[in-house]
Parts: sequence; C-alpha cells; structure tokens
Amino acid sequence: MLAASTAAMILGAALPGTASAAACSVSDVQVTSVGQFSSTSADATMTTYNIAPMDAAACAGGYDGNDMPKPSINLGYAGDGLLNGALQTRTGEDLFPGGAFITDEYPTSDLRGDGTADDPGWVMLGRIDLNRDGTGTFVPEAVGGDTSIVLASFFTVTSNGDGTGTWAFTPDAAVASRTEALFGKNYFDQFALVFKQAREFAAYDFTAAQFGVAHPSVDVPIFHFGGTFDISKTLGRGLSHVSLWARDPASLNTVPEPGVLGLLGLAALGLAGVRRRFASR
Repeated sequence: MLAASTAAMILGAALPGTASAAACSVSDVQVTSVGQFSSTSADATMTTYNIAPMDAAACAGGYDGNDMPKPSINLGYAGDGLLNGALQTRTGEDLFPGGAFITDEYPTSDLRGDGTADDPGWVMLGRIDLNRDGTGTFVPEAVGGDTSIVLASFFTVTSNGDGTGTWAFTPDAAVASRTEALFGKNYFDQFALVFKQAREFAAYDFTAAQFGVAHPSVDVPIFHFGGTFDISKTLGRGLSHVSLWARDPASLNTVPEPGVLGLLGLAALGLAGVRRRFASR
C-alpha cells in the first residue's frame, strides 16, 4: 500500500508542507509527442509520433516559496537537492521527505554506497529562466562535477504568458556513446518538470511505466518527449522558470522487455560509473 504522501501526489494534491497555491492536477502538464532516433550515432535521424495527450503520472504542489536548494554533488544522494529531500531554502520546510515521487515501483536505493538504501536518485539536468517574450535558454547542471553530460539543447520551453505553453525534452542521439565509456550503464525511470511562478512552484512527474516499461535500459536509441502545459489554475499566469530533473535508480539485475514505445532513451545518461568514481574520492 502506498504511503499517504505518495497517494496525495498521484491524486494531484500537495504533499505535506507550506502550500498556498491551488492543488496541482496531473493534467496540468501533458506529453503530446514522442520521437526516437534511428541509432545512437551522431548522424542518426529522428522519427516523431504525435500521441493522445498523456497526463503526468503524479504531481506535487503548488508550494509556497522557491524550488531550492539545487543539488551540489548532483548524483541523486539523499538530502542533496530539493527533490532528494533537502529542506526548502529559507522556509526550512520538508516538502519531500524521503524524496519526491518515491513509490513501491520506484523506491529509494543505495547510490552513495554507504549501505543504506535511502537515496531518491533525482539528478537536476538544468533549468530555463524565461524572458518577457516567453522563451529562454536552458542552462545545464554539472553531474557529479562533469559538465559534458547535459547539453544546452536538451530542453526548451515556450510560455504564452497566460500560464500555458509548450515544452520539449530532447537529448542528442550520441549521448549514450559520449557517456558510456566513462560512466557505464544505468537506468533513468522518471523525469520531472518543476514550474516556478513568482511565489509558488509545482512539480510534475512522468515515469517509464507510462511509456510501456517500468525500468528502462540504455541499449536503444534516444527518445524525445514534447508536450504542453496549463498551470494557470495551479500557479496563475506568470512563469519565472522551469527546471528539468531525471531519476536514476541503482542498477537492476534484470532488464525488462521493451513495451509499447520501447525503452526510454533518456536512460543513456547512465550515472553508475560516475557515482562509483565520486564515492571513491
């Protein structure tokens, strides 16, 4: 049985903490297109499919205040960054005790290698600060100190100024070959978009299971995701920035067969090796 806080997220209600905005709804943010590269090489071609709008699997918020702190090590360790259970900057609120969007299907694990399976696994890929025209440039975050993993082309957002707009998560085709030699293979099983208005924010989670597999592998070409958002009823009209996160659990002993859309290509940002390297320092 799911914990009460987990059930609240799935229903689109706010988690425990200071929440002054309206409760979010999973339909606030949707995926409307999915694309896949023909291979993992740099010259791969992209095929994109429009799909029936797919709601987020879960959401959290709206919460009063900022979506801070950012991670420092940024390898998904417990307490490193807001979605990994760090106390909210300034308020000291524990908005995500145990980590955001943790369920029986997507539990915490021992990523730090300290013998305790308490690491939520959320890695902040970066964020876009929006200009007055509703656009902005994605600024990648370093992952375990490595600035080469996440590119500025990975994420775009266009805001219409009324709480609605579009977004796209677009890793490059060669990310697997660029990272595998250094970091090995691992499995991203969720990604989250965090929308920040002037005074509140809300987070929206998409899972690998929504696209046909619970725990994706890196051995397939990269996928792209595009969609829409309407956060006007949750956060209002203004939008300050949007952050992109992905959850990287511990490696699994078994790899499930691909589902309807195959295995999520975003898993190619595997971090198992870099975690081992960082922990050994």
